[in-house]
Amino acid sequence: MNQYYLTKRRGITLINERFEGRSLEVHTVNGEKFMGIVDEVTLHELGMSVENTPTIIPRKSILYIITGLSDVHGLGECCEKEYVLDEEFIGADVFTKLINGNEIEGRLIKITRDEVGLAQSNKAIIIPRRSILYLKILRR
Repeated sequence: MNQYYLTKRRGITLINERFEGRSLEVHTVNGEKFMGIVDEVTLHELGMSVENTPTIIPRKSILYIITGLSDVHGLGECCEKEYVLDEEFIGADVFTKLINGNEIEGRLIKITRDEVGLAQSNKAIIIPRRSILYLKILRR
């Protein structure tokens, strides 16, 4: 049963079980930043070790996540007919305004139903769609 659950969620989030054991920088909607090692990933929460303290971060509180550029790879199953922003925009330069007022620019590298992945120099920024106020396509 657990294997079915993992397979089912794989296509909707970029942060999945592949990130267990990896280091992430998680920024929350209230402005806090958590840096640590991912212990467990579920559909609704991330379990991390932050300064040797077990920390559980609900996905609803995540504003964006910073990880290595090489950590965001493979195919994502997106949402043709569900969203205007779909796989056709991969490779476009975008400007993203977040719900807290922050602005992030980058190149769109991956899209799933729940998250968007941007490249900025040697890092990847993963933004939950619910954290995006709007997104402008700068160049395709």
